[in-house]
Amino acid sequence: MVAARSLAARRPLRRVFSLLLACAAALQAAEITTSLEPPAVPAGQGATLTIRVVGGNVTKLTAADPPPNLILNGPSQGREIRSINGVTTASLTLTYQLGSLTPGDYAIAPFTLVVDGAEVQTEPFQLKVLPSASQAPAGLASGAGTGAPPPAPPTAAQGDFGFLTVELASKSRQHIWVGEIAPVRIQAWIPSEARANFSSQLQTVGSSFTLHHLSDQPQQSVQESQGQAFRVLTWYGGLSATKDGTYPPDLSLKATVARRDPSPPKGNSPFDALFGRMIQQDVVLRSKTDPSANLEIRPLPEADRPPDFGGAVGKFSFAKALIPSDWRTGEPQSIAAEITGEGNFQLLQQPTLTPAADWKTYSGSTSFAPGDLASFSGTSSFRFNGVPSRAGAYDLHLAFSFFDPDQGRFQTAESAPQKVAISGPDVIPPPPVAAPDPTPAPPPKAQLPAPPRPQDSAVASLRPLVFRPAFHQIVANCAAAALLGLLLRGTRARWANPQRRARAAQDRALRQALDHAASLAQRGDAPGFFAAGRRALQARLATLWQRPGSALALADLAEKLPPDSPVIAFFRQADQAAFSPPMPFAPSPLPEAQALLEQALQSLNIPSGSAASPP
Repeated sequence: MVAARSLAARRPLRRVFSLLLACAAALQAAEITTSLEPPAVPAGQGATLTIRVVGGNVTKLTAADPPPNLILNGPSQGREIRSINGVTTASLTLTYQLGSLTPGDYAIAPFTLVVDGAEVQTEPFQLKVLPSASQAPAGLASGAGTGAPPPAPPTAAQGDFGFLTVELASKSRQHIWVGEIAPVRIQAWIPSEARANFSSQLQTVGSSFTLHHLSDQPQQSVQESQGQAFRVLTWYGGLSATKDGTYPPDLSLKATVARRDPSPPKGNSPFDALFGRMIQQDVVLRSKTDPSANLEIRPLPEADRPPDFGGAVGKFSFAKALIPSDWRTGEPQSIAAEITGEGNFQLLQQPTLTPAADWKTYSGSTSFAPGDLASFSGTSSFRFNGVPSRAGAYDLHLAFSFFDPDQGRFQTAESAPQKVAISGPDVIPPPPVAAPDPTPAPPPKAQLPAPPRPQDSAVASLRPLVFRPAFHQIVANCAAAALLGLLLRGTRARWANPQRRARAAQDRALRQALDHAASLAQRGDAPGFFAAGRRALQARLATLWQRPGSALALADLAEKLPPDSPVIAFFRQADQAAFSPPMPFAPSPLPEAQALLEQALQSLNIPSGSAASPP
């Protein structure tokens, strides 16, 4: 009886507990998570978009319209139910597959879901589609075929194991120019029943052409030519000519090919009767030497060639040009530019600042982002420094020259003009400094040995001590010691003077900088010599002007020194050495730099010879 009452009393508690759990599950909001993996894929490959809903009932899903050239497939659904401590949780996973055959950045709008009667939107997505390893370069259509009939296999015995074909981009002209990169499709035709193992990379035959940026993995297809089936492997790349003339685009590829022997089987082997006998041979596949496939290479014209032309052949234009709007004379700032197009980007020169009369520019850094596998198209980014020499307001723009192969003439591309304001004193360029006289100094005269000294003799004396010379010497020594103590005391007080200690530190910095400059000059380190010489001059000017030497720049010197000061000339050459590294095989600037530093030190009252052999 008691047990029955106890059991009856527990039942309301269980109902209340179950009701609380149900309320907690009902009050728990649905959790929605999204992911896109990977965020960047090559063209032709797909990414996975996942939408996961936990603790909610999805009654409607509206997919966003994909942008042009983006393929969106799905969704595929997956459900999962979990029960933990009496609480049941259901989750729904929706999966999409998306990708594109066209490289670019794709923005995917949010998806709309109705979860438990409420409308919810996911976050937007960004998918980056990169150029594919099997994508055709600019100027060629993708795919193994071009619409033209397949080539006929050669009749020689070598053709029984395969051959190569080289196809140029379809253009209205039948010639290319020296320095131009032409996109090409290279195909290896192997009999379908044969097996080939390539033992080398594709390479040009002779020195007429150069092959650029060949694709790593070829496309594979099966094609038929004159009733024979071939397995076709397709590579993409760029072909450039190194000299003018008429040449065939001849390529070669080493391979080991195994194919069935077409002759009747010999012997009574059942395997030969069923499968045939296989023959294997090491061959060199060559492109077909058809005279109609010869390519005319024309030299670039000499007439009307711009002075800044560096050999770039193609079609280019400015995508971006960033020029600061506020400048100060004598102070460098960074200029950035992006040039896009198609052609030989390797020979594209850094754009020039126009008008360039009152500006000095230095060589900077260059980077290239290809737009296709053969690097036939893409974007080159330039970043370099410019220094104005005259104050005022200017309309500036960037410009560069190239050769247009379709029009057959040189072109100059210009960026949009930009207004800039330049403040500060005008910087007048110094006159050229004459080179030092190479005549060697005369050898020092020989020094004669000193004559021998006579021997000293000691004489005994019986006079009193006070009258002896030794006593007088002792008294004199004591007086000298007392005087020396007074001098040491004054010297200690003088050494403790903070102004004197600051001047001593500046003099020590001057000597150390000159010592370093001399050692760098002996090693032939021109940039290091300019840096050490600048520190020496800054230390000397700090002593004269009572200012920190490291803060002195070219603009500060122009306000206190005359325009033709050798100190200003040395600072200007030091800036040029810091912002523009020396060109290969250029003559050493050290002799002129040492002479200029010597003149600068003499103008600041430093003895001659300090730059070569510091004190």
